[in-house]
Amino acid sequence: MAIDVTAGVAGFADTARATSSTTASSKAARRFLMLAVLAAVAALGACSNVETPDLKADVEREQIIPPGWQPLPLRVGLAPFRMALELDDKRYNVEDTQRWVLVPDEDRLNGPDGLHRQMLDTLRQYRMFEAIVPIEGATPETPRSDMQAAALKQGLDLIIVPTLKRHDVGYIDSNGAYGWNMFIWWMVSPIFSWWIADEDFDAHLHVDLRLYPTNRDEELAGKRLQPPETIIRSLDDWDEGFNLFSIFSTPNHFDESNWQKIGGLLLPIAENEAKKAALRFVTNDLRQAAETEQFKAGIRRRLALVIGVDGTGQPPTPLTRFATRDAQEFAAQIVEAQNDAVPEGALRSVVGPRATRRSVEQAARDLAVLARGNDDVILYFSGIGAMDAKGELALMLAQPTSGGVEKIALNDLLDLLLANNPRTLTLVLDCSFAAPGDKRCATTADSLAAARESGLTGCRLDAVIERAKARGTSVVLLAASSAKTGQDEAMPALEIDDLSHGLFSSFVLQGLSGEADANRDRLVTATELRDYTGAKVTHIAQLEGETQTGWFRIDDNRKGYALPALRR
Repeated sequence: MAIDVTAGVAGFADTARATSSTTASSKAARRFLMLAVLAAVAALGACSNVETPDLKADVEREQIIPPGWQPLPLRVGLAPFRMALELDDKRYNVEDTQRWVLVPDEDRLNGPDGLHRQMLDTLRQYRMFEAIVPIEGATPETPRSDMQAAALKQGLDLIIVPTLKRHDVGYIDSNGAYGWNMFIWWMVSPIFSWWIADEDFDAHLHVDLRLYPTNRDEELAGKRLQPPETIIRSLDDWDEGFNLFSIFSTPNHFDESNWQKIGGLLLPIAENEAKKAALRFVTNDLRQAAETEQFKAGIRRRLALVIGVDGTGQPPTPLTRFATRDAQEFAAQIVEAQNDAVPEGALRSVVGPRATRRSVEQAARDLAVLARGNDDVILYFSGIGAMDAKGELALMLAQPTSGGVEKIALNDLLDLLLANNPRTLTLVLDCSFAAPGDKRCATTADSLAAARESGLTGCRLDAVIERAKARGTSVVLLAASSAKTGQDEAMPALEIDDLSHGLFSSFVLQGLSGEADANRDRLVTATELRDYTGAKVTHIAQLEGETQTGWFRIDDNRKGYALPALRR
């Protein structure tokens, strides 16, 4: 049997070629698979092993918000973030300590996604306050006094001034996994050793909070926002930034970009801790402080509406000369007072031709926004009083160019001014309501007789007091004369040329200048001013051949109430 050797050789060659082709394909497949595995490992390794902070989950897990939490009844302005770093902010690596200060720019502090916005959103999200808003027009360079004045105009109770004190990351040491790193390098692959978290780093982001009222230069509270324990995380070589020999070195051998990358991983965790610290501060420290009388007194505002209008002598109003001047000097004195002064932003002075009904009502509305249950309000009027046939008391205001008469009912004005039920109303009235013919009274004999015939008796100011007290507002009332309707009870409100003032206002001003401070404690209380003014007015009126004693009512809980005064 003949054998075809040529064909056999050819067949073997074909088989060999096929086998070789299969082997080559298998090797290519294995190489591809290896590359795929390495690519997958590289992709997984490129993901940081540092967690992404979750504020909501942390707040729930750590039970930061107390059950049944209600916002603090405070209206707060959050000032722009300032920066006063305790570590050197001019050099990155602080004296070669392997700690790098990462100085944030203005956008990082106060930009749309900066620390200011994050803090504002956090305090809003968890309803820490009745309201918290940015301070209008404020910048990091705005003086604090100007920010307080701006916040007062916004109707805010206090401002929070945040200052960034630390913003840095640092290398601590190897955490013990360095040996495992080297083993993987020598025995397995240098690629795998890149993703061993073998070095520890810390991060510091500390914020200093300072709280100030809107009406005085006084710090109410403060807190350093920082985590209970230093934030420490282990990072792998990929986290620390690419460097061919990173597994043999620590990051302090790298450049600035390496530390920026570390900061980008760790500082968000620190920011999250600062937000939690802010929530804890409000729900614990500040909540307890806000319930104390000391804190309430600290944010308590003194507000004043001062009105002064002289009569022109055109019927039915008499001619007066000193009412506008009385009001101007009263407004100046309560702003300049050394004790319990009224801030300029809390004063509305409407005098002379500007004291129209419209302007007075608007001023009252403006102050009502600020005057709430913890605050004290002063209403001063110098001018001409009136009473209608129903016994309603009114204040005569500036006459419009048409020659008509403008007036506003005293009760209507107080309803506007006391809309938010302030703590105290101090009512100072240098006018007369029930003395027809007096310079500071526009009530006619006919309207007064009609009031008597309708059965109105007593002092009509009593009804004003009761109306205010029905709101829960305590009252201090100091008036030049009573508003009694009896025939023999008319009392004028004198103007004295030698004093260039209304008689009553003259001694109110003197008393608040410190003269009424009978016990020399450098305060002028409501009772001290009553006693001083009443005695002086009675004496001078007698010298003028008149009877004017003043009319005073002070609630028992305001006997020792201190008024804006200078020190004798």
